[in-house]
Amino acid sequence: MTPRERMLKAFAFDDPDRLPVFYHPSPAGLYVHGQKLLDLFREYPPDNAVTFEIPRPAPEAFDADGRYHEFKKDELGTVWEYRIVGVAGHPREYAIPSAADIDRYEFPAVPACSGEAFERERRRIEQLKQTYLVFGGGVSIFERLHALRPFEEVLMDVTAGEPATIRLLDRLVEYQRGTLEYALAVGTDVIMFGDDWGTQDSLLISPEVFRRVFKPRLAALMAPVKRAGRKIFYHSCGAVYPLYEDLVEIGINGLWHQIGLYDAEAFARQAAANRTVLFLHMDRQRLIPLGTPGQIRETVRRYTDIHRRLGGGAIHYVEVENDAPFENVEAWVRAVNGC
Repeated sequence: MTPRERMLKAFAFDDPDRLPVFYHPSPAGLYVHGQKLLDLFREYPPDNAVTFEIPRPAPEAFDADGRYHEFKKDELGTVWEYRIVGVAGHPREYAIPSAADIDRYEFPAVPACSGEAFERERRRIEQLKQTYLVFGGGVSIFERLHALRPFEEVLMDVTAGEPATIRLLDRLVEYQRGTLEYALAVGTDVIMFGDDWGTQDSLLISPEVFRRVFKPRLAALMAPVKRAGRKIFYHSCGAVYPLYEDLVEIGINGLWHQIGLYDAEAFARQAAANRTVLFLHMDRQRLIPLGTPGQIRETVRRYTDIHRRLGGGAIHYVEVENDAPFENVEAWVRAVNGC
């Protein structure tokens, strides 16, 4: 069974020969573990098309004591401060520093759906599709909104329906529509959406605000993906279960959730009833950095058994961070590959 066939069977709940395995090229883990992590990944290749590169920060990214400290501007114009190689930073200079600047902000150009660069990418994806189900896209509206402006201000503005922020959100949706058009045009099979809506124990916004402000805009973005016959995978960390059925209603085919905040058996059954494929992303807060190899193997086995009984509608997801002992990483990778 090819990786593509295995993935398609997982999405169809059609009993793949084993649960597919998806690796993320996390720069934090690759920086810490280096070649031995690459060797492990090569020994157990994943079911997704992925390339790995060990990060090599420039010498000037370190101070006299060897501590990493770097500032980078993202494609939207916000400057981020980084203190750990490969770990997400914090915004230091917002692309839209004040409410008065909202209507003056201009979004960057999206990739053109024609030309030499487009044709190269289209051919590359077409080749990958001979073996893999190709994931791509990266569509976000809530996280992008609070990357442009301070988080607390965004929360207050969307709750109050502040007109300038709502106009900015609608312009952001149009910008993301352009990135979606490109992803569909080059032939991407599975479009990734993602916004973290939750904390460890509750939502960051009320369900009512989500349904009034964000849900219809997400639905509008997902509609062309559905019309094109492609799949939608949604990522959202935190305690976002109250929004799950809303996401199903607007068209998701898969969910990448924070599994430790859900009842494993009950939610697996609910997801299977909705034909929602789940990313099984083991707990990187406690289990992977602090657990034992035996605990990791047992947890992987428990989730695998649950989803195998339900037709196999799940994908093991592996993302290695800088705090994971290598013996735990090795146990994790071997376990998700059935070893």
